[in-house]
Amino acid sequence: MFSREASKMSFHMLGKISLKKYLGLQQRLVEDLSYASDRIQVILCEHQPIISVGRMGTHANIRLQPDRMRAGKLEAQWVARGGGCILHRPGQLAIYPLIPMHWYQMTPGRVVRLVQQAIVEGLQELSFTPLCYSEDHHIWGRTGLLGVTAMAVRRGVSCFGAYLNVEPEMRDYGFIDAVTQLPEDQSRRTMSSLLAERRQVVRMSEVRSAMVQAFADVFECRDYHMHTGHPMLKSLSDEWE
Repeated sequence: MFSREASKMSFHMLGKISLKKYLGLQQRLVEDLSYASDRIQVILCEHQPIISVGRMGTHANIRLQPDRMRAGKLEAQWVARGGGCILHRPGQLAIYPLIPMHWYQMTPGRVVRLVQQAIVEGLQELSFTPLCYSEDHHIWGRTGLLGVTAMAVRRGVSCFGAYLNVEPEMRDYGFIDAVTQLPEDQSRRTMSSLLAERRQVVRMSEVRSAMVQAFADVFECRDYHMHTGHPMLKSLSDEWE
């Protein structure tokens, strides 16, 4: 699949981290990976409650009243990525594949397709039946939108990624339109979750493990490294808190 003999990957489990602090880490990683790096780094984490708004998002997609936003300590943050509005909470798995695209001779379209494929295969390994459509690169199910793919490219490195609702508190999700266009047999622009899809306990640890293996398989990496945390986090100043 790749122009190189085998891909090199490292997976970093960050636990819960603010979106702002992750963006600081992502900025450092993009700078590092843009200098002839041959290693794909995949960050897996959960974010504290916040709404991120991408290039296709507008205030009209957020139907929460200001008093409810204040009560839930929610704020909207505009970010330079594709996609629209995404509500982040613990229980949602953020998957950030940072890929030096020139090294692997990959186009943005191919990166997005492979990310979607990896998530689909990971969910299938967990006995889910995800649905995909030609109109987008999101992950759907019988209960609606399970995962949103929203990426960007900086200095030849893919950044941002996909957000998979595992078992977040679903309060407020019904007021955030995560997509603007719907496939023919889907009816809701808001997000559902794997818990709603299966109607029984879904363990975040099992989903993370399935995603790690699926990404390694799809990106043809036979020997990858697993880490807890990331060494660059220690060098981030307080402004990213």
